[in-house]
Amino acid sequence: MQHKKIINLYPNNNHKSLSISLQVQDKFETRGFQVSYENNPNADLNICIGGDGAFLRAVHKSDFSNIPFVGINTGHLGFYQEILIPNIENFIDEYLKSNYEIETLDLLEARVHFSDDSEALIFNALNEFVVKSSDSSIIHLDVLIDNNHLETFAGDALLISTPSGSTAYNFSAGGSILYRSLKGYQLTPLAPINSKAYRSLLNSIVIPSMSTLRVKVRNEDSDSNSTLIIDGMSNEYDNLNYIDFKTSTKSISKLTFYKDWYWLNIKDKFL
Repeated sequence: MQHKKIINLYPNNNHKSLSISLQVQDKFETRGFQVSYENNPNADLNICIGGDGAFLRAVHKSDFSNIPFVGINTGHLGFYQEILIPNIENFIDEYLKSNYEIETLDLLEARVHFSDDSEALIFNALNEFVVKSSDSSIIHLDVLIDNNHLETFAGDALLISTPSGSTAYNFSAGGSILYRSLKGYQLTPLAPINSKAYRSLLNSIVIPSMSTLRVKVRNEDSDSNSTLIIDGMSNEYDNLNYIDFKTSTKSISKLTFYKDWYWLNIKDKFL
């Protein structure tokens, strides 16, 4: 007996996305697929329904699954959500014909080290990490690239983004847009201070994939709690020492149906 192919559905919890997910479920089941609303590791495709937030949540919920992702946009921006609601039928037809390309999206890894020498914590992000003080005061951070001291940063926060995440928080903070297949990641300062006392880079820099970025809490902030934001999810620490960032060994795959969609989307969303 031949087993049915499986589709994982990850809808937002709003009414529109839930309604669209039922339509998608019906269309795939009519074509002989089994639909799961949980992370089924035997699935052939992960479909995220909502905005970019829904895509990010699905990626984290699936623990960065190696099953390809695709997004149906019921939100506003939707840089990950390529499929528009009127095109759902056509998307399914093209998927069944294998008329798509698979794009690999790099992840960022953060290895968090503590001053009490407790075991380091490891996180991955699809969009970005942000390092800031927990009480929104000025944070002082030593920044090193491959153990070379670059600067002593003073300001609101440091943002470290993937090429995929460069159009999100990074872009709003004045960072550059990096095409998603480029190898590297970006360090962007948030409200850096430049005075006689402090000198910080005012613009973002692009770091090669093979390099490690270390962000170390300065002694003047040792009594303050620090916050690491991972794709919008916050973790607070009272004994953070330093964080090493690098391109992760993990990655995710995304289906792409329209060759020029990325550039058309940038023009449509930003210009």
